[in-house]
Amino acid sequence: MKLNHRLLIAIGIVLLAVGAFMSFGGGPPKADPTMVAQCRERMKDHGTEMLDRCQDAAFATAMTATDANQAAAAISASNNHEIGGKTIGMFLLGIGLVFTLVGALAWRKQLRQTDV
Repeated sequence: MKLNHRLLIAIGIVLLAVGAFMSFGGGPPKADPTMVAQCRERMKDHGTEMLDRCQDAAFATAMTATDANQAAAAISASNNHEIGGKTIGMFLLGIGLVFTLVGALAWRKQLRQTDV
């Protein structure tokens, strides 16, 4: 089976880029504006660091919760979503690295065969 090294390298680079964006580009899920406003109102006496954390959905949910069970479920769902996205991103990084390396090795092998 003859591998097209250019195609493998191109696919590998695309997968690396997508995986890097998914793994490192995103942050924690953002809270909706009403929850952010409620959280900021509650945290206004605790400093700017706490006010900035109100953008995070898990933190805003914890600070504005009236029912512990619903807050725990919302925070868990938010964390699961973040972990799932990072896992897929790392998987794509790994597959992209493999494709790129296989393509580069195939290209190198082809260059060696033409030199001989």
